[in-house]
Amino acid sequence: MLGLDPEVMRAATPPFADLFPTVEWQVGGHCNYDCSYCIQSKKSRVGQPDEVRVDAILAGLASLPASVRWEVKMSGGEPFAARLFLERIVPGLVERTPHLVSVLTNFSAPAKSLERFVRLTGDRLRITSASLHLESVEPAPFLERARLYRDVRREVAPKSSFVINSVVVPGTVARLLDVQAECEAEGFRFFPQLMKMNGGVFDYAPDERPLVERLLRGSVDPREVNRAPSYEGLHCEAGVWYFTLDQDGEAWSCRTAKRFAKARVASLAKARVACLDGAAARDVASLAKARVASLDGAAARDVASLGNMVDGTFALKTRGGPCPFSICPCTVPANRGIVRLPGREASAGSLTPPGLVRIATTEVPHG
Repeated sequence: MLGLDPEVMRAATPPFADLFPTVEWQVGGHCNYDCSYCIQSKKSRVGQPDEVRVDAILAGLASLPASVRWEVKMSGGEPFAARLFLERIVPGLVERTPHLVSVLTNFSAPAKSLERFVRLTGDRLRITSASLHLESVEPAPFLERARLYRDVRREVAPKSSFVINSVVVPGTVARLLDVQAECEAEGFRFFPQLMKMNGGVFDYAPDERPLVERLLRGSVDPREVNRAPSYEGLHCEAGVWYFTLDQDGEAWSCRTAKRFAKARVASLAKARVACLDGAAARDVASLAKARVASLDGAAARDVASLGNMVDGTFALKTRGGPCPFSICPCTVPANRGIVRLPGREASAGSLTPPGLVRIATTEVPHG
């Protein structure tokens, strides 16, 4: 199924000892929340995969290089809102692949569903990242669910880790400082994420920046905070030992690559159609979009796209290279050794966004 020779697939090994191969699988588009700051557009937060697509993706994931164990980190939308999540996706990962399982969830699923997830994954569960969205839920019931979830993990998956993350929304920073204290008093890790907007990091008001830094504790460590920094020019194994996968099987070397490539294709297609008029424009709209592959935007898509795992065109790259992008909105590539960071202290300057001052760095175990 995969676009690599089977012998190559069996023999391939990561080039760095601390690199943990990872797939981020958007198992469904639908989300039961409608956060004002969501980085996914409303039109993309729709859809449910069917059995055929799920089975094809599971077969593809089972065919990844077998010399190492991969981590499959599932997200959405909201993964627990996907109809087949607990019925087919999670059981299929456990039964048909050797991979570890992680999940990014808004944690709104019933406690019984969360418990079922832990019991299905068992000792294959690696990380649960629970997103606290204050627009939709109060901290108290969220933390009560987290305590119940911790009890089940201690019984079934004691080596797994759990982290509460929250987007640093302007106007809520003072409240988030209280939430951070509540979470940590309960023994939970709290992971703040700077808000992303228009392809970059939100420019917080001057009077709020000191509070933001208090919340982030001055850290630039991607194991502690998400500042959505730039790793441009650093060696990255995205597309080789890391990739993202959507509900339709489309695979991309990373989140940023997908966003830039799709935006470029859409922009060029729109420009081509704009040169035509009326019915002619409508008639050739699809042709213009197809022909964009012959334009300079094709380079962006070629670098970004890994094909489709459902239709059999998926193929991993054979080698990594310098990161070409000015932002990395997700900390997974940095924390899994995909992007090769220099010494933490040496890279601190490049990791600090404009307008925010680095105060200190505290080392914590990676989760």
